[in-house]
Amino acid sequence: MFKRFFLLFAVVSAITGCAAQASPNVYHGSDSMRMGSAEQVTVVRVRNVTIAGDSILSASSGVPAILSTLVGAVLGARVIGNGDGRYIAGALSGTAAGVIGQVAATQLSKSDGFEVIVRTDSGRQVVVTQGADQKFVSGERLYLVSSGSGYRLTR
Repeated sequence: MFKRFFLLFAVVSAITGCAAQASPNVYHGSDSMRMGSAEQVTVVRVRNVTIAGDSILSASSGVPAILSTLVGAVLGARVIGNGDGRYIAGALSGTAAGVIGQVAATQLSKSDGFEVIVRTDSGRQVVVTQGADQKFVSGERLYLVSSGSGYRLTR
């Protein structure tokens, strides 16, 4: 029975960490086969940032904590305790699972990224935040690519 509990907890924890990454190398299906635009820009400044996931299964939504609490409470009540003790076991295991699930989702939904300030040839400054798949340096010439899901920088 404990094997089932740990297997289910591992699956729920893994699912909660599947947040969308802000990678310049990943396109959404809605962006494919659609016209976008690109213009050359010059990097002014690059700063390291942390990107927190904002999908329905990210920590900010509260869904991982709720799912973990429910699963922990049900499994705790069925696996641990007999009689009235199972309600206490369910409450304690549900609380612990909820806290652990929320902490795990918070950590798993974070990714490294860059905030890049670029200057267009017309003098306008634009800020783009994206995943740390490509590293840029000040003075470098890049392409600012616009698509349905936003802007990205690429060489």
